This record gives sequence, structure tokens and C-alpha cells, in this order.
Amino acid sequence: LHRVDRRQRQMCIRDSIYWLFQSPGGGFSALIYMHRYTPETVGIVQASYLRDFIAKLEAEKRAARNIEISGEATAAQKTRAVKKLAALQKTIAELEKYEREILYPLATRKIAIDLDDGVRVNYPKFGAALRKITGLEGGNED
Repeated sequence: LHRVDRRQRQMCIRDSIYWLFQSPGGGFSALIYMHRYTPETVGIVQASYLRDFIAKLEAEKRAARNIEISGEATAAQKTRAVKKLAALQKTIAELEKYEREILYPLATRKIAIDLDDGVRVNYPKFGAALRKITGLEGGNED
């Protein structure tokens, strides 16, 4: 066994490369450790993370709808349910569009990356699927 002290752990975390897959409106985010990236990773994010998250939001939407139509709910509960329902519908629509227009086409391409190429070469390959990094377009590789 190799024992790693606190300073070494902090260096490992600091030197690790994580990329944030994020829908344009911020309704969905998934942090990916790029040293474990494979060409199937985007498909996994889509199928195992995004679709599962949408399913959870749909369940919340059904629960809010049940409160909205309930004869036993108070007016305040119904008002909160209506507001929550509207927010959930908006988020679900955003995520479905993100999947349809961005993640699915990207997943079918099965993009390969070479970590030796660096962030400036690899990051743009994923376009709008990843959170935008200000200043990435120009300058030298760090």
C-alpha cells in the first residue's frame, strides 16, 4: 500500500482535470473526471445521468400536479404546487432540448480525446455540452 499524505492528496485533487457537462440554463450538471473519459462517456452522461434526472423531475411534477388538483390541499399548498409545476415544466423542456440538440448528437459521434493535447484542443470538441470557460479561446496552454 502506498500512503498519501494530506499535501499529496491536495496536489492530486488540484492537478486532476474535471469537466462540467451543463445544460445551457443550468438545470443539469454532471462533473466528469477526464482521466477516465472514454468515447462512451457522453452516452453514459445522457443515458444514466440526464435521463434519470429527467425521470426524477417528472415524478416531482406528478406530485405537484396531485397537490394542485387535491381537494384536501390548502390554497397556499396549491399555489406553491402551481409555481413548482411551472418551474419543473420549464426545466424539463430545457433538459429535453439539451439532450435532443446537444448530448445525443455528441454521444453518437463517440469523440476520442488525447489528454496530452491539453484543454485548449480537447474542450472545444464538446461544444455546448460543457460549461463555457471564459478566456479558453485564446492564449497559451497552461
